[in-house]
Amino acid sequence: MKNYTLQRFVKLSLFLFGMYGLLTAAWFGVTGRFKEEATGAVSEILVNAAIFSLLFTIGLLLWYRRMEMRIPVKSISPKTLDQKLEEIGYERIPAKEKETVQVYKPRPPRASALTGQLFVQKSANFYHLHGPKMKLESLQLDR
Repeated sequence: MKNYTLQRFVKLSLFLFGMYGLLTAAWFGVTGRFKEEATGAVSEILVNAAIFSLLFTIGLLLWYRRMEMRIPVKSISPKTLDQKLEEIGYERIPAKEKETVQVYKPRPPRASALTGQLFVQKSANFYHLHGPKMKLESLQLDR
């Protein structure tokens, strides 16, 4: 949870870099670009893949930016909180042991898979929710 945004940035960047590179290499192979100048085509693929993955990853992280929301423990029960999170499209990942942080994963179509996980940590007075801003703002709670 501490470096979740950084982890998402690295994973998305590597995935997009690899997929863009593979698809572009396949297209260049079909059109015969490697026969003309192979080293130039490879360098073009690498540069374009790096630029594309960087821009697209930054765009996704800005679109699904994250925030923290605090909900008083006295205002809502844990079961009601689970129901509210299910309504906005998140399902709880069962923990093997008793953990201090509960992890929820997005369940399409209500929550896009690109929104990332939602973390709920209970302190003495508050539930601390860490997740995508647009989903946490749509959470309807009677406070």
